[in-house]
Amino acid sequence: MVQHMYDDTVSEIGWSSADLEARRELWSLALDEGERRLLWADARAERWGAAEPVRAKLRAFVHGSTGSVGVTHVGGLVDPTAPEADVTAALSFLLRDFGEIVPQNGRGDLTQVLRDQDGDGNTELGFHCDTCDLLVLLCLQPAYRGGGLTKLASARHVYDLIGRERPDALATLTEDWTFDRTGRAGPQVVVSPILYTQKDGTIACYYQTRTVRSSPDRGGPPLTDRQWEALGVLDEVLYRPEIAFGLPMAAGDLLIIRNSRVLHGRSAYADEPGSNSRRMLRIWMNTGEEL
Repeated sequence: MVQHMYDDTVSEIGWSSADLEARRELWSLALDEGERRLLWADARAERWGAAEPVRAKLRAFVHGSTGSVGVTHVGGLVDPTAPEADVTAALSFLLRDFGEIVPQNGRGDLTQVLRDQDGDGNTELGFHCDTCDLLVLLCLQPAYRGGGLTKLASARHVYDLIGRERPDALATLTEDWTFDRTGRAGPQVVVSPILYTQKDGTIACYYQTRTVRSSPDRGGPPLTDRQWEALGVLDEVLYRPEIAFGLPMAAGDLLIIRNSRVLHGRSAYADEPGSNSRRMLRIWMNTGEEL
């Protein structure tokens, strides 16, 4: 695990899958039952009272872990037996400490429950970044027959590794690419490097494997042979076991991903119909800060 310090106290950590597993205390927090009850009593009432110390603890941990590792996991944040509507409302109140909830699609939905659609759970979801500052996932129900791990990869670690092995590919990935997102929430066309250095020296990422490859078909600039090769290098690196960390999430677990630092995906899973089906509550947030 490589740490990079800067004058503004940002501490960026580039990690492998083994690093992330070994240093869980940096990014994974478990609330006890008393803390959870206090937190959710205030959240359901939509005003802070007895849970103020728990709120401060959670706020400090999220700030530290998303600022360094780029990801926060909170085990057992909610009672998984609570009604879905109550969980969504209470979580939306809690998240006010971290930014503004923004629409995820053209319909303006502020929350979405992800579930298997026509068997797409059988297919792995490739690594990508969502078009928001923070991606929030709350597990309502894990896959009944296993699988469905949330896959994570450190942009800093990927950048450093490609820079050592294929500096030519890294140079291409740091150039501007066109991502055509027509019909989706937010900017319809994003022009951005896939890997790049921010003002504070931290490494950032923006990657959507399908929209960058389909952009030429929608009028964007054609991809060169050099660009196709660089995409192949990136994908090969992302799927190395030492890069891709698979996180199993239990019902009630919360995950916050800093999109500019961590790429994410999902392993395939076998689902069950009805109440045992895998369900993940998704929220997009913007913080108004450079992330």
